[in-house]
Amino acid sequence: MNRQLTVAVDGDAFDAYLFTGPRSPAPGIVMIPEIYGVNGYLRETAQRYADRGYTVLALDIFWRLERNVQLSYEGADNKRAHALHEIFDYDASIADMQAGTDALRALPECTGKVGIVGFCLGGTLAYLAAARCEVDAAVGYYGTTIHDFLEDAPKIRRPLLLHFGELDHTTPPELMARIVPAIEPNPHVTHYVYEGAGHSFANHTRDYRFHESATAAADARTFALFGTELGV
Repeated sequence: MNRQLTVAVDGDAFDAYLFTGPRSPAPGIVMIPEIYGVNGYLRETAQRYADRGYTVLALDIFWRLERNVQLSYEGADNKRAHALHEIFDYDASIADMQAGTDALRALPECTGKVGIVGFCLGGTLAYLAAARCEVDAAVGYYGTTIHDFLEDAPKIRRPLLLHFGELDHTTPPELMARIVPAIEPNPHVTHYVYEGAGHSFANHTRDYRFHESATAAADARTFALFGTELGV
């Protein structure tokens, strides 16, 4: 992390964390975390994207409920993360993502092109950002509640890439049977389902969930999209 910023929205402000790499200015990426907040894994991922040539702004997306959430994956932290997700307001977060996008675009470290990437809860938010925010491209990894927002699928007018795990318990076959027919007619949306991969398959800090080949394929597709749409 290079520095912490505040992002103004709705007469208030929330924290965001800026990561920069070897080039400046660089295309921007707004990063939306899992339900565990901007924890060590998310920060490591943000820096990895920055090292690939992007200026990354990771958002404290839970700020309306609890500020600066940074949770581990076990025990009481895991329970807290799920409790926060239960009361999370997806619609209110649209303003936060747009504010983060606008703040990143205005920074001298950014070229003005901005994409968004999210994981878990953030995967759903990336889907919603493609429909409701002014972003240049979006990528969602294993979004957990996309099925609750299928009415947004026809509204997507920006390139959107969605990654799903074949064995993801949050998107079982009965939900994928609803999601896929909703998104497939939109030419702006591309999705992949990774064989043998479950939820959080790209998180290498969770050994029992990490799927190396699925992660490699998903990341290659992600960086190809951002490379084309953002200019790296």
